[in-house]
Amino acid sequence: MSTESVIPYDLVATKMNYWYNCIKNNRSAAAEKAKTEVEQEIKVMEENQDALVYFSLLDFRHQLMLEELHPNADLKIDKHYQELKETRGCQDLNGMLEYYYHFFMGMYYFRQKELVFSLNCYRKAELEIEAIEGDSTEKAEFYFKMAEVYYHMKQTYFSMNYAKRAYAIYKQEPAYGNRRVHCQFVIAGNWLDNMHMEEAMKHFKQALEDAEKFGENYLIRKALFNIGVCYTNLEEFDKSSEFYLKSLDILEPKNDEFTARALYLLAYTKARQNDLRSSKKFYEKSLKLAQQNNIAETLATLKIVKGIYLDSDLDLVREAFEFFEEKKLYPDMEWYGVCIGDTLTEQGEIRGANEFYRKAIEARKQIRRGDFLNEI
Repeated sequence: MSTESVIPYDLVATKMNYWYNCIKNNRSAAAEKAKTEVEQEIKVMEENQDALVYFSLLDFRHQLMLEELHPNADLKIDKHYQELKETRGCQDLNGMLEYYYHFFMGMYYFRQKELVFSLNCYRKAELEIEAIEGDSTEKAEFYFKMAEVYYHMKQTYFSMNYAKRAYAIYKQEPAYGNRRVHCQFVIAGNWLDNMHMEEAMKHFKQALEDAEKFGENYLIRKALFNIGVCYTNLEEFDKSSEFYLKSLDILEPKNDEFTARALYLLAYTKARQNDLRSSKKFYEKSLKLAQQNNIAETLATLKIVKGIYLDSDLDLVREAFEFFEEKKLYPDMEWYGVCIGDTLTEQGEIRGANEFYRKAIEARKQIRRGDFLNEI
């Protein structure tokens, strides 16, 4: 290759920075175009190992974006994960590259619902975040991901703090409207967990309004679903069913995991209303999708509907709780423990009710103690 045809690595790195910005905004078409251009340029780029590692990291992040937007596509994300781990094993990283490696690995583990591993990676990334100089939106992205994982662990105050820090930055960046919606989801979810229903509903409805303004179907669908969840917590089951059904009316982009979960919650709400015929119909649809796609969490929660409402088999419910405990899903253990205890009490099954109340209490202790955070 003649020296005249060699492209300086810093020019390719600039193109990769643009590619990454497209990824963060979920602009998949622009990201695909930028990726193709980078792949061509990197073939004639002057030798620079850091630039090649940066490309591998962004390629992995690109796949994570596509998996989020198109969950049903066969993206072989696990293959990319293994390749990146091998790259990490052969290369000493520092500063910015070290930050991106741990940050993107944290996103991968979060998608796998391995929350402890995810937070472990994010904490390592946080040690390197100062290497990201002058890029406030990257810090906002990091703060949001921390807020997200803490929310799922029900570490409310940590989650709210990071979510508000991210939102304050995104408010200054008009191009990041979809990220503001995601922050609204997390902030609303935290209000919901603290039983501030009015504040939660306000943020969920604002998120829906913003999502409709941006015209992003996957965000509109998620906003409708979240409003349904809020009404479920209020035990306004007619309204919750209405919003779950509205969310299911949005068919694209296809997302079987989302559909299976929404159908499960319809089965649950109908069962709570003693409409067992409708509950069984939604249960069977959800079960079929969850089995086809091996959606472990939905398969576990479906055992609760079947064990409590459709078949009266507490062993099935215990299997679900074993799954929650194995995955350290203590917030689910707590919420379902109380709901099941209340239902069994209404049915006169006092011994069974006490068993699941105790499970809820133990889960609450684990959340407050934070033992699963100390494992990392």
